[in-house]
Amino acid sequence: MSTERLPQFRVTLNSRCGRACFFCRPSGEAVATAADTALAVDDLIHIAKIVRNRGITSIKLTGGDPALYEPLEDAVDRLRREADFTDIELISRHPLIGERAAALAAGGVTQFNMSVDTLIPALHKEICGVDDLPGVLRALEQCVATGVPCKVNTVVMGGINDQEIPDLVAHCERLGVRTLKLLDVIKDLDEGSESFARRLAIRRGATLRDLYAPLKSIADRFRGAASSVEVRQQGGLGHPMTVLTMPSGVEVVLKDSRAGAWYGTICKDCVFYPCHDALMALRLTSDLRLQFCLLREDFTVPLEDLIRDQDSTALQKIINEALDTYVGAQFHADASEAGGVLPVIGGNTGE
Repeated sequence: MSTERLPQFRVTLNSRCGRACFFCRPSGEAVATAADTALAVDDLIHIAKIVRNRGITSIKLTGGDPALYEPLEDAVDRLRREADFTDIELISRHPLIGERAAALAAGGVTQFNMSVDTLIPALHKEICGVDDLPGVLRALEQCVATGVPCKVNTVVMGGINDQEIPDLVAHCERLGVRTLKLLDVIKDLDEGSESFARRLAIRRGATLRDLYAPLKSIADRFRGAASSVEVRQQGGLGHPMTVLTMPSGVEVVLKDSRAGAWYGTICKDCVFYPCHDALMALRLTSDLRLQFCLLREDFTVPLEDLIRDQDSTALQKIINEALDTYVGAQFHADASEAGGVLPVIGGNTGE
């Protein structure tokens, strides 16, 4: 069995989500993508099979928002049956995902991941531009009810929701959510090609960098009450994250971008180095590009012509070359910047 270090495989099924969170951008995870773009299921399966044959067994479906992707159930079913992915994680922040949760669980989703940044309706509306917090929380309940493990993602923003974290932990405990993952603000998006951060400037006179809140104080707040504390990595190239397991069983996971990340030769002389995400994932965009990082459009690889020409040999070669980009990645630790959230991690840290 191969022991090479491989990235996460993340797929942006569509290009828009119908909301405008000021720490995000219109295309979601993908670099700038035209509105109303959606990935064809046949194209997804074709590419996913090649990635799976390289040894990657898990896939994360994101966007945009998968809840607004019409053939979602078909895509999940085929990723399980035809592409043989063992782990299929679905990432959404839309109330409609709750209505589809039971069918998705039956089709093979192994983890639901919902984004909840506040329990205060007015603040939710300010953050994302849509007044639908009750629907989002109801959808989370529906996901939990399927019996599939559920994770909640929360972007921690100083002066906005950082004091609300204990309430979010308690809410997750009440519902039976498995994991609450706390993420720091992706400050780099202020410098990307598109962003909703202008809404933040208009409403609060601030930039994303102004919202950055180190996660050390949150780690310290919960460390004493936790039944166990460990450092864990997600996948072969994931950030080292502090995991605090509470007595209720809920895991509070802190993803601090300053804890270090993996970089490769493709990162050489990049103006964004060191950055938030680095080389943790290979993303497939809804307009059929391979994306190495969150910010650099010049690092994307177009696949549409190869798909349309049905040139499987050339497509396989291009995808494998893209995955080779990650093979020589090196971990760059920055424990001093992490503010003590994590211990010092060596240069060849594994999962």
